[in-house]
Amino acid sequence: MTLQSDSRDYYEILHVHRDAPAEIIRSSYRTLMQQMKNHPDLGGDTATAALINEAYAVLNDPARRAEYDAQQALLRQAAGSVAEDAGKKEPVAEPHQILDPATQCVFCETPHGRDGIIEADDCCTTCNSPLCTAKDLQIESSDQRAVDRIGKRLRVTFFTQWPQASGFAGQTEDISPNGLRLATKHSLAKGQRIKICSSVFDAVGSVANCAPESRGWSTKYVAGVSFITLRFIDSAGAFISRRV
Repeated sequence: MTLQSDSRDYYEILHVHRDAPAEIIRSSYRTLMQQMKNHPDLGGDTATAALINEAYAVLNDPARRAEYDAQQALLRQAAGSVAEDAGKKEPVAEPHQILDPATQCVFCETPHGRDGIIEADDCCTTCNSPLCTAKDLQIESSDQRAVDRIGKRLRVTFFTQWPQASGFAGQTEDISPNGLRLATKHSLAKGQRIKICSSVFDAVGSVANCAPESRGWSTKYVAGVSFITLRFIDSAGAFISRRV
């Protein structure tokens, strides 16, 4: 598997914010190459390692990083103008085949063989996506404070296909048991299916809408996502039960 490199967002490749200091960039680079074993000597993919090295060579050099940041700012500005001129029409995803959550994972489409008997914490053995549908979960009223806690802005990682070696960064704008609003640098298509991972929950959702928004010097895409399957992490408190 290789990292997606069509946009060559070096910050995404190294999993760092755009204002990350040099020491964070170096630390993330070492983690990717050594601890996550992307280095070819450790069994990693050569193309992936080359892309990580390319990103590090630019971001670790102050002059090259400044030039890269300036180029990216111009590209974002141009992309925002194109979106505005196009009337902010939403891209539409290619239609997915109709899936049955009772028999297969709705993200990677692998049959899970559970014969319709799915517990709240069950995950796909192929892509680790949750299998329990969101409509089959209910939040216990006694744990409403836990729900309020996830209603804050929360950093998430999301995936748009399987397999995908590296996810995209995003942040929730608001969240409910039915879905969320997600802010990210990546445009998403209406109807696109994505897998969302966080420290509080994992989910597979369908993009209901996505539009660019200017925020200071940058442009963010804000997407409304409806949950298809959902799993809440135990560390947030055992406040989810399966509706029977």
